[in-house]
Amino acid sequence: MARSKRHHEVPIWLSQHFCGDDGDMIYMGFKDTREVKRISVKDAFVRKNANTRIGYQNHQDGTIQQVKSDLDERILEKFDGQASNASRELIEFARHWRDKGPFAPGLSQQTVDLCKQLIVAQARRTRASQDRLGLSEEKHELYLDLYFKRAKEIGQWLPSREVLLEDPRVIEVFNAISQNTRAGMSSGNHPILADKEEQFLAPLGLFISVVDPATTEFIIGSHGITVMQERNAWLPLAPDVAISFSDKPDSIGIGVYENEFVEHHNRAALSISARVAGRSKETIVELLATLD
Repeated sequence: MARSKRHHEVPIWLSQHFCGDDGDMIYMGFKDTREVKRISVKDAFVRKNANTRIGYQNHQDGTIQQVKSDLDERILEKFDGQASNASRELIEFARHWRDKGPFAPGLSQQTVDLCKQLIVAQARRTRASQDRLGLSEEKHELYLDLYFKRAKEIGQWLPSREVLLEDPRVIEVFNAISQNTRAGMSSGNHPILADKEEQFLAPLGLFISVVDPATTEFIIGSHGITVMQERNAWLPLAPDVAISFSDKPDSIGIGVYENEFVEHHNRAALSISARVAGRSKETIVELLATLD
């Protein structure tokens, strides 16, 4: 059975990196209302049942009961534990490089690989990003096409499309398929998807952007990753550190970025996110004001 119905599209450990020195609290801005709230990271970027998988179980009396599980959430929890440690190592590396020069201890290949995977994993995880990648709620016609094709193959008769779409039981099944597709997308729990991601990451390296926290700060949006110039994706790991891909395989690049880049990043994050969060209330308020 499902253990929890509150699933975090942006993991708690990542949200914690954007908290101030006063505990696990973060400032969140809501694009639709322009409201800014100070909330616990436990309540940040939460979506009910986001990764709950829906199945069906036959009973001896002939009835079918819907059952739920958190299989995909458990997969994410395992990855989050590894990614959390890798991100902390990378943040320490970037800050050491910025503050003390290029003599920082090197990053392990495992850390680099995990951080590359983290960018892709976060792109898969949020509803906003899934929608942007083409996973929409209304897939009923597609599902019907598949059902009619299969029925023809096995010689089974089905009612008309109109009749099927008027049956709440059919819609319930289609909604479950959509939910399971999203949950599997979040966790990457599919061999074809895992293989495609491995192929995608193989020719890429990792690039780190580090900024002066005294003058500027990154925010994180509910989209998860920030897409700039259509193809350039960044994932902020902390108010002063963000990561992206490079076109140099097995390499690590790092650079100090100016305030203008951070402003561009934050506006791009807001443009594709319904909610944004950060360490500073002032930063979130000023960013929301750019919408007016």
